[in-house]
Amino acid sequence: MQDSRLAWEAALPELARRSKNWWTAPLRIFGAAVPNNSANGGIPGGGSTGFAREIGQDASTGRLKKYAVPVDVVAERLAPEERKTLRAEGVLPDWFFDAVEKERRTQHKR
Repeated sequence: MQDSRLAWEAALPELARRSKNWWTAPLRIFGAAVPNNSANGGIPGGGSTGFAREIGQDASTGRLKKYAVPVDVVAERLAPEERKTLRAEGVLPDWFFDAVEKERRTQHKR
């Protein structure tokens, strides 16, 4: 497996957290509060709660995609020892996320 793929897998939880908009949390809470499965007595077809859940997920997913290329670019900067640690333990160096954010902002300006 390539180092960039391993870096993406290791970074995914933190990047998912960073990619969420503040307003997706209320939508997820609202979407989870009301059952939307008609077999369980919920709203058939999901109603507005299905839409709220979908919007909350789509918003974070779209923003998460913006990190894909920056992670690949920054993964190329890993030192040999950092690559060994990534492969053995799935841990990224402390500087990695700041570098990814900087790269993401740079690419966004282009």
